Amino acid sequence: MSQPKKNEAMPQSKDCDPRLGNNWLEGYVPYQLYRLTNRLDRRLQTRLRKLGIKPSPWRVMTVLRSHGTLAIGGIAEHSLMEQPTVSRVIVQLEADGLIEREISAEDSRITLVTLTPEGVEKIDTIVAIAHRHQEEALSELSSDEIAQFRAIVARIEQNIDFNQ
Repeated sequence: MSQPKKNEAMPQSKDCDPRLGNNWLEGYVPYQLYRLTNRLDRRLQTRLRKLGIKPSPWRVMTVLRSHGTLAIGGIAEHSLMEQPTVSRVIVQLEADGLIEREISAEDSRITLVTLTPEGVEKIDTIVAIAHRHQEEALSELSSDEIAQFRAIVARIEQNIDFNQ
């Protein structure tokens, strides 16, 4: 198979910005979203590390704050994390006194997880930092633009779900 020449034009999709030429990746929407998310996450993680908080624990804690007591499988589903990862995070959070675990009264195979009062206090601090972080990132957009962005992201998600 022959290799393309350095300046040979790449195939273009109907959605690709022709001004990008061979730099197709820069106009590829999944890459743009990944790059944006990665940059935002890195900045937030830097802020959270100063408080001694790692990314996985705060996602688990946020899910528990939003949904209340949950089984580990429910936490995994809401946090978009793998169940073994959630289980490891739960062990860490319990050792730190931020969550409590108990066996379900209805099904002894299910472990239920709840935030402790200390966990609630810590996640409320984290959420306040995350809100400020989001406000800074969106500060140059109008409320209409933010609403449009959220609507577009929701439509893309629906389209992906529909086409799977």
